[in-house]
Amino acid sequence: MTATMTFRRAACVGLLAVGSVMLAACGTRTEPSTSGGSATGVVTGRVTAGPTCPVEQVGHPCAPRPVVAEVQATAVGRIVASTHSAADGTYRLELSVGTYTVVAVTQNMLPRCVPRTVTVTAARTTRDDITCDTGIR
Repeated sequence: MTATMTFRRAACVGLLAVGSVMLAACGTRTEPSTSGGSATGVVTGRVTAGPTCPVEQVGHPCAPRPVVAEVQATAVGRIVASTHSAADGTYRLELSVGTYTVVAVTQNMLPRCVPRTVTVTAARTTRDDITCDTGIR
């Protein structure tokens, strides 16, 4: 084998190694930094919408209704986790320690849900109920 062929083979192997590392990095998620490396906490809550009737009458309250929606946690403008709320509106997200914006996203224009800022603490459960506006006035 000549020196030129050996050099070319080494160059090809090097390029393959670099390409493999670059491909492995694709799709990797970057979470907010944690002090312990893998410290996580839980965010739970209920997504509800109201008002549910145009006029509330004595003895006939208009309780908010549960909303089935995709609940997204974002950090630095990127979705880092998501789940769907259950039929009763409850949801649960496990997240790395940090601060997030949590919002419920529905398929329709209404109800509109208000984004909330949540701080996740290691080994703790944080309650964060999300309220949505039905548009009824």
